[in-house]
Amino acid sequence: MPTSKERLKSKIIEVMDECGLEDNSPEDSKIKFAEAIAEAVIFEIKNMTITATAPNGAVTIIKIE
Repeated sequence: MPTSKERLKSKIIEVMDECGLEDNSPEDSKIKFAEAIAEAVIFEIKNMTITATAPNGAVTIIKIE
């Protein structure tokens, strides 16, 4: 699955809306926001498609963590 700017943008908006509705402390909301955005970015990175060329053959991506 390729990365998706629209999917990531939608997730950011969703998280912002959720955090905007919270009545908790601002610190809790900030932590929740940061965790959710980090998860969304990591999801996109892990699901990216990498296309590369090399003069001596194919490039193999072993792992993205």
